Amino acid sequence: MRKYPYTDSTEMIIYEQKAKKPSRLKPFIPCIVSAVLASVITAGAVGIGGYAYLSSQGGQTVATSGTNDTGVTLVTTHSGGELTVNQIAKKLGPSCVGVINKAKVQPQKFYDPFSGRYYYYQNPAEGEMVEQGSGSGIIISGDGYIVTNQHVIADATEISIVLNSGEEHKATLVGADEKTDLAVLKINATGLTPATLGDSNLAEVGDLAVAIGNPLGQELAGTVTAGVISAVNRKMTVDNRTYNLIQTDAAINPGNSGGALVNKYGEVIGINSIKMSQSGVEGIGFAIAMSEAKPIIDDLMNSGYVSGRTRIGITATESRNGLTVYSVEPDSGADKAGIKAGDFIVKADGIVVNTVNALNEIKEKKSPGDYITLTLIRNGELADVKVELLEDKPTTN
Repeated sequence: MRKYPYTDSTEMIIYEQKAKKPSRLKPFIPCIVSAVLASVITAGAVGIGGYAYLSSQGGQTVATSGTNDTGVTLVTTHSGGELTVNQIAKKLGPSCVGVINKAKVQPQKFYDPFSGRYYYYQNPAEGEMVEQGSGSGIIISGDGYIVTNQHVIADATEISIVLNSGEEHKATLVGADEKTDLAVLKINATGLTPATLGDSNLAEVGDLAVAIGNPLGQELAGTVTAGVISAVNRKMTVDNRTYNLIQTDAAINPGNSGGALVNKYGEVIGINSIKMSQSGVEGIGFAIAMSEAKPIIDDLMNSGYVSGRTRIGITATESRNGLTVYSVEPDSGADKAGIKAGDFIVKADGIVVNTVNALNEIKEKKSPGDYITLTLIRNGELADVKVELLEDKPTTN
């Protein structure tokens, strides 16, 4: 789990609660920000390889009612089949893996003021592959698809998966989504044990919650901790992205990122991602709700990216009175509409905007092919420009 506030660690998010100030959340720090962020869709395509999603296992009796639009049956009620922590650990153990983020060593240059020359560290050797972080993951199909957090594999040159048997496999990145902090990996293996993915909408405060992952790395792989669901539908904004989270007091620590939060039926209802850390505070962790993660996972498996999102095609700097266009993406809707660097945007669809988030809130209500009207000032003159919103697809690597 990345640390929060952000640090250089790729392993954890630790949310350090600050003393509250009246009438404002936190001071604004001017910076260049992207105006091409996209909204999260709530319907995905059918995933490759299939899911063990809300299936009947371990004597559990499940009543169902209808399917979602991916064709996956959803549990609506449970009757019997509750498992002990010991049974949950045995059931989920084979489905929980370690995720190792590796990168090639780059030459580290430093300046010697006495000689006036630059020197390079060579330990480890340049080009050598080294571990730069690790986390956890969940097997979601028998043929090797695995879900984890995006921040666990960010900037990786190579990714390795360690099964609970100790067997290690090189993984390929199927798709990653920074906005929702989710990633799907694939290893060349068959006959794996997929986890049962549960409907987090059915979770209730006080229910059993079991976290399974690799805190502090592979040395403590497969660690199981238990607690309760402390709250549901917790909204938290991290790096300008808002998540719908499940709160738990089950212990999660660095290395648990991407690991499973499991309910009393042995179903994965969350992906552990965030921990609150403050002197005197214990037992406040958060997991991405599976019901919101599931359509994103489907899209990543099917397309490699999240479909249905839109982009304007600009980056902008924020000010009190509006947004100054910093750059325009070639061939984007903004480029085709004649938006130029230096244009000053004051409204979107008639609504005053002075932050990128405000602009995105308007944009994210639209679909690819829709238009957004930007009111801007150029050379002292006010003008309305209609911009077609194109689908936000990742650039080719």
